[in-house]
Amino acid sequence: MKKFLDICQFSLVLAGLMICGLFLTSVLSVIPAEGLTLQWIIFSAQNILAFMLPAILAWKICFKQNPMSGIKADRSPSAKMIGLALAIYAVGIPALNQIVYWNQEIHLPQALAPFEEWCRNLERLAEEQTEGILSVTSIGSTLINILVVGVLTGIGEEFFFRGALQGMLVRCKVNHHVAIWTAAAVFSFLHFQFFGFVPRLLLGAFFGYLFWWSGSIWVNSLAHALNNSIVIVSAWCINKGYLSEEFDMAGVATDSFPVAALLSACAVAAIIYLYLKSDKHQSTTANNATESIR
Repeated sequence: MKKFLDICQFSLVLAGLMICGLFLTSVLSVIPAEGLTLQWIIFSAQNILAFMLPAILAWKICFKQNPMSGIKADRSPSAKMIGLALAIYAVGIPALNQIVYWNQEIHLPQALAPFEEWCRNLERLAEEQTEGILSVTSIGSTLINILVVGVLTGIGEEFFFRGALQGMLVRCKVNHHVAIWTAAAVFSFLHFQFFGFVPRLLLGAFFGYLFWWSGSIWVNSLAHALNNSIVIVSAWCINKGYLSEEFDMAGVATDSFPVAALLSACAVAAIIYLYLKSDKHQSTTANNATESIR
């Protein structure tokens, strides 16, 4: 019962602080700025006020603990874990692109047509909100996009969803797999892009397992920032004519067997298997060494 109450208390505090942060962010929309400058200010405020600060304050309020320790922000990432994150992300792109395509092509039964239309309207609204940012062609604006939308968003969302939400569930003795997938589901749902729900769910789980394996919030924050930044850089390259507009369809099979996606998924599974096997061997070796000393 205490575990359940702790989860409820933390969730309510975290959600309440996030809502307050979103409200404060909305107030900033009246400042005398326009265009990209205003969007950068709102993005920055949202990540700080609605994600990073709620994660830190909720941990401090509910657990009376150093929040930076609680969300594992006081631990440096290892080169091995950074390499693992980069390897999985690099080889997993074709599989992720294929899943993005499949999810976007889902059509609900006729009885749910109004709901599907509502969801697709949300998708279009989200696209309109990011279109201005991703349509830039100057290097300076692109670098600011990477800093604000790429890096800051990656850190802010990882503090909130992995450091606070997933970390709280694990602290309350919830099975770590359940904690990872729960946080990933909430992460995907709160983006309100339901025809992108599955790939974002898988990305959230990927970030969650990196957090669990590494014990440092900075590994999954790096992976998240990298994912966001690649979207920004590829959009800039497309705008400049350096890449085809079909770049996002790389490895996608629209009307044939998805060979590239299958090979990509197998490569991801192989990398994870080798990592877990290596990690288990190192843990066994360390335990044996400890026992021999005793």
